[in-house]
Amino acid sequence: MGYTPRRSRTLNQRSFIVIICILLGLLWHTWSNPACDSDFEDGDEEYTEAPVPVPSPLEEDGALPCSKIPGAKDTVVVIKTGSTEFVDKLPRHLNTTTRCYPNYLIFSDYEEDYGGQQIIDALDSVSPNIRQEHMDFALHRRLKEMGRAALAAEELSKVPGDPSAWTGHTDNPGWKLDKWKFLPMVNRTLHEYPDKKWYVFVEADTYVLWGTLLHWLNTLNSDEPHYHGNQMAISGDLFAHGGSGFVVSHKAMRMVVDHFHEYHDSIEQFTDIHWAGDCVLGKAFRESGVPFTFSYPVLQTDHPGMIPYLTPEGKTTDDPKKRPWCFPAVSYHHLNAEWVEDLWQFEQKWLEKRHLNDTGFLRHSDMFKEYIIPHMRAPKMDWDNASDQNKMETDNFEDCRTQCHSDGSCLQYSFRPETKICKMSYWPKMGMEGDGVRSGWILDRMWNVADSMPQCTDEGFL
Repeated sequence: MGYTPRRSRTLNQRSFIVIICILLGLLWHTWSNPACDSDFEDGDEEYTEAPVPVPSPLEEDGALPCSKIPGAKDTVVVIKTGSTEFVDKLPRHLNTTTRCYPNYLIFSDYEEDYGGQQIIDALDSVSPNIRQEHMDFALHRRLKEMGRAALAAEELSKVPGDPSAWTGHTDNPGWKLDKWKFLPMVNRTLHEYPDKKWYVFVEADTYVLWGTLLHWLNTLNSDEPHYHGNQMAISGDLFAHGGSGFVVSHKAMRMVVDHFHEYHDSIEQFTDIHWAGDCVLGKAFRESGVPFTFSYPVLQTDHPGMIPYLTPEGKTTDDPKKRPWCFPAVSYHHLNAEWVEDLWQFEQKWLEKRHLNDTGFLRHSDMFKEYIIPHMRAPKMDWDNASDQNKMETDNFEDCRTQCHSDGSCLQYSFRPETKICKMSYWPKMGMEGDGVRSGWILDRMWNVADSMPQCTDEGFL
């Protein structure tokens, strides 16, 4: 008789423990779900953490969506980097973008094997006396002697690609070497791939929308001399901005490499007195008889969050009737490794939804609606959305948000706690990382502005 009651009592205790665990689990789920206790009236401005990257989608045969696009095998992608920025920027490309490229090369200022990936020293063909004696090559000589151990901590700051320096960091050893890489890199690329139709040159902080790029190249004739880039000028010399990426046809590669061989010494002399290697290259293209085609806004100099998608800011196009909003989007610049992966994941999903042989491509309007606006769903900490059209003092972020909502034209707002300055804007920008700044957007107004834009018609590539 004593055994049976003891068994029933044990079952009751276990049931009680199970019920308590279930209740605690439900309470934890409720407390940890920000959507459950959000007091924002729009429901689209709650704080959320950035999603953890997930593996990109594969086709049924296990191939990435980006790997089967027509024209890929005829194209070489050339990535230029440097020892001072290598570790921070390049590894993410090796796990993402280069998986889409049948043909690619990576150039730096130090030759090495990085996890089985060959990194080519772009400076090996520079005249021996320059490499051995020129002060610009001090870092190069140290790297040859000591490898990566030669790099000092201060040399890893303000590396090539830093958006704060539009004229370069001429006091940084990496910048001093960078200008010498361009023509030797072009020369070596043609030697490695002498029979490809197209050569696309980018930097380690550049992202190229591979599908849109290949659609663009399929509209051009590689037997003609093409040199396309985001137009820049120094002292009257027009050239393609290296960080935006630039496109060269097989014909143009042959012409500029022949010119490089014929005028090698004078080109090095010009490089010595100049600070921008992409300008040196542009001058060589011009002197070799290759015309330069302006390719803004297809190729961009900046981070996608800083592009003025809807405003009249920026450069004009060759035809004022053409709106940047409707142009295809091919490249962005000044991206850290996380943004490279985020854009790559986005593009793989976009390609997966479309047949690779159709004529579709991503326009800037598509990027704004499908990529930029989703990043505006929730306010962000340590993020500056570049609001700058209306400034005022407020006590806190919530008051700043209220001020923006009360202004029917306001689309976004930001608040810096230490100054108590609230900024608003009537034009949309996603912005980018900014310490101490909190930013928010009014999502339904963003959509209203985007939907009110005139429909794109037959605007295509340049």
